[in-house]
Amino acid sequence: MPLTSVVDYYNVRLPELHPQAHLRQGASYRLDHGILTAQIADFVLTPYLVPVVYAATGQVFGQRAKLLVRTAHGHCVPPESLYVHAWDAADVVFLDRFLRTFHALNHLHQGHDGRELLVLDVHLRHVAALPEHHGEVFETLLHRFGLRTDQVVLRLDGRALHTDPHVQEAARSFAGYGYRLLAARPDIGTTDWGLLGTLGVRWVVPHPRDLDTLHRSGTLAGWGRQAAVGRLGLWLDGVDTPQALARARTLGVELIEADLPPPVLGRAPLRHALTPSDVAG
Repeated sequence: MPLTSVVDYYNVRLPELHPQAHLRQGASYRLDHGILTAQIADFVLTPYLVPVVYAATGQVFGQRAKLLVRTAHGHCVPPESLYVHAWDAADVVFLDRFLRTFHALNHLHQGHDGRELLVLDVHLRHVAALPEHHGEVFETLLHRFGLRTDQVVLRLDGRALHTDPHVQEAARSFAGYGYRLLAARPDIGTTDWGLLGTLGVRWVVPHPRDLDTLHRSGTLAGWGRQAAVGRLGLWLDGVDTPQALARARTLGVELIEADLPPPVLGRAPLRHALTPSDVAG
């Protein structure tokens, strides 16, 4: 099916699924001369992808979906600004699904095949707004793209996974539908590797600041070994230099992700920042 037809389908289908959402009014995807954008709540959205690669080989594992958000006057704002306009549960659910569907459209538009997984954020407010069956509706939306849930990695809040029973149930639901899960920014002092494993989490993404704390205290290697014992992989973001790659390997990191600005700002993607000799060495 041509991408224009898929865009047209979702411009009709998503508002139908969320009749109570005020944000659905005027929200739309656009494909103009091969450029995919979206508009919602007076913001213009441009999607982009950041490669995630295996630390040992440099082979591409997947693509982390990110957003460039501009106001009607052209000013860039953080993506979190979108949620200021989500006043109630209906708006939050619509917005989160609107954004994840947008990223799936871009993944399809960029021509990535099923071997490169799509990594998507799940907002905590979205998790809180749904009482049950997390991942069910999005599964049907993905099916329209020809994507399976096991081709999608969902990024969940690591601290909430440890402390909030509802978020834990949501993780079990996502995993039950076949999504792969990662826990982002857990509390490094209280990381419960066994709990995360039972929730279906496969990777943990620590905050770079926490890694520095572990390094200064001399406990960095031990923390990495605990992850290995728990059979969870370590995933580092903010890696775009050979020096950062070397530290990742010391920790036994499985996957690395760059912290890159949108392509329009002119910086090279990770696969250009790290040379083949860096990865092979």
